[in-house]
Amino acid sequence: MSYVSSLLGTSSASSSSASKSSANSLGQDAFLQLLVTQLQYQDPLSPMDDKEFVAELAQFSSLEQLTEINTGIENLASVGETQQLMGAVNFIGKEIEATGTAVGLTKGKATPVTFTLPSDSETCLVNVLDSAGQTVRTVDLGATKAGEVEFTWDGKDYDGNVMEDGQYQVAMTATDADGNILKTTSTMTGTVTGIKQEKGTYYLDIGNNRYVAFSDITNVINETSSSSDTGS
Repeated sequence: MSYVSSLLGTSSASSSSASKSSANSLGQDAFLQLLVTQLQYQDPLSPMDDKEFVAELAQFSSLEQLTEINTGIENLASVGETQQLMGAVNFIGKEIEATGTAVGLTKGKATPVTFTLPSDSETCLVNVLDSAGQTVRTVDLGATKAGEVEFTWDGKDYDGNVMEDGQYQVAMTATDADGNILKTTSTMTGTVTGIKQEKGTYYLDIGNNRYVAFSDITNVINETSSSSDTGS
């Protein structure tokens, strides 16, 4: 093993408790310092072999390239985050439709959720769940035709009491004439009023404490025309 490689190995073992970020930021400088030190203190009567020296220069070149690649990846991530933010800003003020089951309840009035049935159902039940996942109400829609079914909860529990304001979830269970469970999808609508960032991802605020990700958007209902903006 070469002198530089040996020192690098020793340094790595002795600093196992150091943070990974510090090691990455000092790796290139440390390599150069060790290489220069090796040249200064090598035995004049037994200098470093040419092939060994070239090999260590190649190691340094590889280290430099890896550092540049890491920097490039970080820059790309920053650009991607900026583009995501700009895309989110463009949705503010627009009414959108997105997949989801969230219901916002305010003063006894709940936001609607639209379910889509793939075929006619013999039975159709909608459960309303609170933030703890407990069912507070079950609504029986009976036999229902295939297609879109808009459901609006009246905001009350089993006893007819108006529930507290907040966010709830709804889930539909439907079966056909043969008793087979039908797979349904659901969407919710709202006007984008703001943006929230969580763990590097931006979510659109569509009111009543409901947030949707870009990947959940299925339609822009009243997309603003850009023709009026081009002439200004």
